[in-house]
Amino acid sequence: MIELFMFLLVTGAIVAWWQLMQGRHKARRAADLVCANHDLQLLDDTVSLSSITWNRSSEGARILVNYGFEFATNGAMRRTGIASLGFPRSLVVTLDLAEGRLIESLYP
Repeated sequence: MIELFMFLLVTGAIVAWWQLMQGRHKARRAADLVCANHDLQLLDDTVSLSSITWNRSSEGARILVNYGFEFATNGAMRRTGIASLGFPRSLVVTLDLAEGRLIESLYP
């Protein structure tokens, strides 16, 4: 019985890790797309897991995974952004620009 419990625990950890890595790839593609649309440069390998939260909205409760990243406006000035993935299906990219926040929703 303990072997079954350990197997399920390890399998659950592997599946969770796999889902987070897939989310990181989605966040990187989304950040790259938004940065390209606004003539900004996404800095390589800066997308990383920032937080995992439980979010309640009018549609119901869901898990919200935030990935932080950095981008450059003119090649020298570094700024931060967040790609928020809500499960089952939402993706919002927020860029902190000098003029204010830019928020783009990529999935309805």
